[in-house]
Amino acid sequence: MKIMVARIPEEGSQLEGDDPGLMMELDEDPSVQSVGDVRYDVHVQQVSEELVVRGTLRLALDLKCARCSQFFSTTVTDSDFVRAYPASKDTESVDTTMDFRENLLLHLPAFPVCNEGCKGLCAQCGADLNKGFCACEKQERPNPWSALDNLDF
Repeated sequence: MKIMVARIPEEGSQLEGDDPGLMMELDEDPSVQSVGDVRYDVHVQQVSEELVVRGTLRLALDLKCARCSQFFSTTVTDSDFVRAYPASKDTESVDTTMDFRENLLLHLPAFPVCNEGCKGLCAQCGADLNKGFCACEKQERPNPWSALDNLDF
């Protein structure tokens, strides 16, 4: 988003709108299926030689669950975005795009989970445990630690 500094009144201005989700540059990430627009609702005010931008950023996207590998829809929100940009009398505009992108990327979950009750995939056969039990759970698996019981010191 580009902010025209000369158009900001002394008391500040409330700006709302959308920026294209392409600015997030997540199209190469296999854990992200689709990205919506970046929604911003910010208050902009010129203070001395700086332009202060503060408000809320939102991004709707589909992420891959770290437990079951299914995609789910979620919204990433940064409700306390604050930045100050140098804005002297000669400054025509300030571009906040990269800072919006950075803050939203920092708010992406490292291990997204579709819901807290997600059981994930079976480590043996890969079956989705959210859909039911797998054949592996009915079989008795050998205990890998049982070999230690046979050690004689």
